[in-house]
Amino acid sequence: MPAAVIEAAIAEARRRGSRSARDLTGDVEHYARTLPAICADWDLEPVGWLPGGVNPPPLQVRAAGEPAVLKLQAPGAQDVAAAVLGAARGHGYVRVLAWDAARGALLTERLGESLWDVRDDLDGQARVIVPLLRRAWEMPPEVGRPFESKAIGLRRIVDRLGPRYGVAAPAALRLAAEYAQSLAADERPEVVCHGDPHAGNVLRRGEEWALIDPDGFIGERAYDLGVVLRDACLEFTRAEDGRPGAGVELLRSGCALLAEQGEVSAERVWRWGFVERVTTGLYLHWFGHPDQGAGFLATAEALATSGPRAACRG
Repeated sequence: MPAAVIEAAIAEARRRGSRSARDLTGDVEHYARTLPAICADWDLEPVGWLPGGVNPPPLQVRAAGEPAVLKLQAPGAQDVAAAVLGAARGHGYVRVLAWDAARGALLTERLGESLWDVRDDLDGQARVIVPLLRRAWEMPPEVGRPFESKAIGLRRIVDRLGPRYGVAAPAALRLAAEYAQSLAADERPEVVCHGDPHAGNVLRRGEEWALIDPDGFIGERAYDLGVVLRDACLEFTRAEDGRPGAGVELLRSGCALLAEQGEVSAERVWRWGFVERVTTGLYLHWFGHPDQGAGFLATAEALATSGPRAACRG
């Protein structure tokens, strides 16, 4: 059974690699070569691979009889995440059980259901995620990846991938480029950002919640809050289907709540959220998930063509 689980995980890694427009051959071969060795060296009992994401799949395992999760990526890919999680010591984040930098292997505690399974509404997610982020932002800055303009990096994604995957969302691409440029003008190195604090990266720990998979770069609090705003595509669509304009109102209300709880500018949260919505849609296409990518881009295009009412001031 353990060997069959490992073989199934490697097959899934190869499937993900084959779907991506990126050349992931090296990453996949490292995973296939290293996974059996790590399980043997750390005396792990594989239980099954976990769905979701674009990287080779994490493995649900038992370590000394206790449930755990093994994440294996190319050496260097998880260095910052491991540093952030190790420094956090479970304070708002998942706990690290073992780390092998040379082989890119990270073993963490096994947490429970994701916030997506409990709350699919932006308001409910915000009230859980923002307090977690406020704890995560207490991380010493030296733990994070040094500051580089996130806005400039996102603008480059729009410029590079937009012509290939964003043909159906021209207004969204133009507005994302404009927003990214404006954000870059006064972007600030404030905290160690989580970087991707969507509800799927928030998991149950007993009666509380914990973050997983930090990107761990130095950036703005408003950026993290914008990512929370980014993922309400289905809720936006349902609201708009019920009444034109209701989806925009829903996102404006959610933006205001996030900004108030995070003590940042609502307009800045809105702009980061919009740029992230567009670049995430483009990235999902690039990684071989066109249906999901189309949902982000369609929502962004609807917002970009809805006029001044789509702004979020504060």
